[in-house]
Amino acid sequence: MDLALFDLDKTLISDDSASLWLHWLVSQGYTPTASLQYHQQQMHPVTHYSDTPPDPDIIASYLKLTLAPMSGYHCHTVAGWVERFVHRDIMPRIYPQARQQMAWHRERGDVIALVSASGDHLVAPIARRLGFEQVFALQAEINSHPRCFTGKTTGDLTFHEGSVRRLEAWLSQSGTPAFKKTYAYSDSIFDLPLLEFVDKPTVVNGCKALREHAEINGWPDLSWLRHPVRQTATS
Repeated sequence: MDLALFDLDKTLISDDSASLWLHWLVSQGYTPTASLQYHQQQMHPVTHYSDTPPDPDIIASYLKLTLAPMSGYHCHTVAGWVERFVHRDIMPRIYPQARQQMAWHRERGDVIALVSASGDHLVAPIARRLGFEQVFALQAEINSHPRCFTGKTTGDLTFHEGSVRRLEAWLSQSGTPAFKKTYAYSDSIFDLPLLEFVDKPTVVNGCKALREHAEINGWPDLSWLRHPVRQTATS
């Protein structure tokens, strides 16, 4: 039995789940438009870079900001919102090739896990809908009484080397299966530590920097599309 790790944003789905979530909150009137504008300003250095990716600390600060709009809301309230959001905005964006790859691993009897720097309030429901058996996501801090989001994170961020630390901690737990091989699929240069950690890394829709790593290391470099181009026979 093997372990297959799938990144979420731009690998499993065609967009950024945290950004989609904030757009959804604004569209429903649950958070002000100004929050979206601020989010987009903070997100710009994360998504718009040429050859040199931004410092990981900048990304970590951005990831923590994505939880701020939920501050003070009860877990049950947010869970209801997320269910509607996932149905409307996530499920239609899943790459058909991602579904095929997940099915291939299931047929082999592999364990499939979803890894994302988005919050676990989003990632866990998506994972359940798609049949993932394990989730590694940004852990949103929740108060005990009442069970409301604080808008802060807790534990290691599932980002850059933090993803590897979270994976290693899980693998070391009693009861975790002993896997023969590990696979990982990602588009992001910030998942490079995770891709280097596994036995079978695959780049999917990779940025320029990650595709260069794939070429140097001989990793598979795939392009997944929401609407694959239909191949026609040629004479």
